Amino acid sequence: LASLQHIMKIERRYQTRTSTNENSGLFHTAKLEMFSEDRYATSSYRCATVRVAGFPGGLHFQVKEVKKKMAIPESKEIYEFMYSLFKKVQLSSECSVVCLIYVERLMERANVPLMAKTWRPIVLCGLLLASKVWQDLSSWNIEFATVYPQFSLDCINALEATFLSEVKWDLYISSSAYAKYYFALRSLLEKKDFRNRYNQMVKVEAPDASRIQQRSGQVKEEALLQLSRSV
Repeated sequence: LASLQHIMKIERRYQTRTSTNENSGLFHTAKLEMFSEDRYATSSYRCATVRVAGFPGGLHFQVKEVKKKMAIPESKEIYEFMYSLFKKVQLSSECSVVCLIYVERLMERANVPLMAKTWRPIVLCGLLLASKVWQDLSSWNIEFATVYPQFSLDCINALEATFLSEVKWDLYISSSAYAKYYFALRSLLEKKDFRNRYNQMVKVEAPDASRIQQRSGQVKEEALLQLSRSV
């Protein structure tokens, strides 16, 4: 629900952008297109027959690309998109917390907007990285391509590289940061008296907070090593 509200807010701001702010902040066109679903999803085509006078046989086959209209998703659509992956790849619930941290890190550090045309690639890659950090048996990119066939393996690989580059390869999550997000999400389940409940809960350590700090630190070092070897 929080993601849906954010998408709606950014979409409204984007619709009212002006020439002075269309290339700044969250409305930078290059950042928007960098994570656009059109860039990573496999194109669909429609074949139609057209009668053409003077053409042998009188018929001409015409292939047109089907342009998908990116509408603001409903909360159910976001849930089903994520649930199918959690079920088929067997992700743990902690991956949702790690994914949220990485998505917000991308938005804050790289000024990438979460919008109707970007939320699927961003969430997909956030979950992919979360799996590699958290899971003892992390998911392979090919598994994500199987769950989401509209995204080919090559496109997922390219998306992952772009995501990592934009967050400066920083996958490290401190135990305090994990605890902050963990208790904030937990508090949202009980909206009544949210602030008081949140303040009381952050005084204790979130489950597995120390573990995520250690694992994310190791993954960050491995990612940087891989980057240095490729340079």
